[in-house]
Amino acid sequence: MITWEEIEKDMPIPSVTKQPSAMQLFMFSAVTWNRHLIHYSKDFAKHDGLDDVAVHRALLGSFLGQLLTGWLGEDGEVKRIEWSVRGSAFPGDEVVCKGRVKDKEEENNEKMVECEVWIEKNGKVIVPGTAKVKIFN
Repeated sequence: MITWEEIEKDMPIPSVTKQPSAMQLFMFSAVTWNRHLIHYSKDFAKHDGLDDVAVHRALLGSFLGQLLTGWLGEDGEVKRIEWSVRGSAFPGDEVVCKGRVKDKEEENNEKMVECEVWIEKNGKVIVPGTAKVKIFN
């Protein structure tokens, strides 16, 4: 449970570690109708200059969403999330989703929190982003 009173500027959001698999990428391609071969054909991905099939931009964003919803639980909701992919992730890579509170303010009688979110691979940020969440209590 997270409450408005305990949220402070620069407070870390508990990290989430993910290790996407080739099957997860294939299934994510299927459910999102993403037919780009770099996400499920290793031969095509290598021909395109990649080491392996690449984790989808949208899947990485979903991981950031899981970071936030795991932190908020039933006590809040994600209102906005933006991210930019600056590095590749491949099946078997361990990626760590992290975040911190940038600011909090009451806006139109709603308790809103601005967050910095990011994904690291081998200690290097490969996906920087921002988010805004609403706190219910």
